[in-house]
Amino acid sequence: MLHIFNAPREYPSVYLPYYDQFNFYDGRDVWLKSISGIPQKAVHLFCIHWLHLEVYNGGFWQYFYNSTGVSASEARDGFLAIGMREVASIVESAMAELGEPFPFDKRARESIVGPPDDRIDFGELDDAFYALADTDQFFRKLPKFVPYADAYAKSN
Repeated sequence: MLHIFNAPREYPSVYLPYYDQFNFYDGRDVWLKSISGIPQKAVHLFCIHWLHLEVYNGGFWQYFYNSTGVSASEARDGFLAIGMREVASIVESAMAELGEPFPFDKRARESIVGPPDDRIDFGELDDAFYALADTDQFFRKLPKFVPYADAYAKSN
């Protein structure tokens, strides 16, 4: 998986065979059913991939506002599985901003995080995530989580 703007990475090869089975669009129950037959490693890597994409693009606000937020606990567990405990802790803290228990329902999350013009500020958590898991490079960027994800992908 090589792109002019992205350095090569191995971890997507673990979840790509299951890509069409993942369904975070139709609620938590459908999400859980969609991942029930997929190896945990593939679920972890898919979820951290999507969390990174969303947070990199629009912060934790975007992640929780969008359908992908339904996979927050699996993303947190994925960061733990790849050995990035501090990032998992940041995800956990961001989840806690939405209340206990975590609102897996998209409409509930939307009402908590607010619309684009009046949204909750995850600034410090966004910054902490970027510092630990992302990169400042533009060309051929390799986010800091990728070596961990690649090592996990290759492990037994």
